[in-house]
Amino acid sequence: MAEQYLSAYAVDADALLSLVGSRDEDLVRQALGRIEDLTAAGALLRATEPAEVRTALRELVTGRLDPDRPAGYTWLLELLGPTVGEPLGSIVLPGRGWDELTEAFVAWGLPTLAELWGRPWAFPRAGAAPDDPWPFPTFAEPGALAAVLAELAGFDTGRIHDDVELLPGGDEDAIEEVEALVGEDLPAWVDGALGAGRGLLLVRDGGR
Repeated sequence: MAEQYLSAYAVDADALLSLVGSRDEDLVRQALGRIEDLTAAGALLRATEPAEVRTALRELVTGRLDPDRPAGYTWLLELLGPTVGEPLGSIVLPGRGWDELTEAFVAWGLPTLAELWGRPWAFPRAGAAPDDPWPFPTFAEPGALAAVLAELAGFDTGRIHDDVELLPGGDEDAIEEVEALVGEDLPAWVDGALGAGRGLLLVRDGGR
């Protein structure tokens, strides 16, 4: 059965984007030093080979980005998130189609959350993001997070039961996971990022 992995981090977007060309060898060492523990904790899906990670990180901090690098650099965010920022939590979502929640959030009157969920964040350079990066990173600044928190606070989770056709794959088996995501996980992560005075980075990996 396919699964999708969702990880949340409180980060400063400028701190991440400024890594490009920073010549920050300390960051390279810190990130490489975290691989073993994060892998043992099951927190890394891709950044597990130190040699590959070292090469990619050095390209990042020297500013010599390789346009032909397979999967680009977004896969490094699962390592950089807890290195530069603060991990807030992660969950496993069963099945496929969790990107479809963007339309559900719009229908449920959660426009700021829909924008956070559906708009890819441009990394490692600011500007236009790829149309369909994978893993799929999204980011919201603290100002937008306050709006997300207000939307979630006013949301009636009964809508999830009423609008099964809007769930991933139109599957009623996803009701429990969506309720937990909207009612527990996302509010906790948004609150954690706001408490840290940072933005919220979400990274979705695994099956679409």
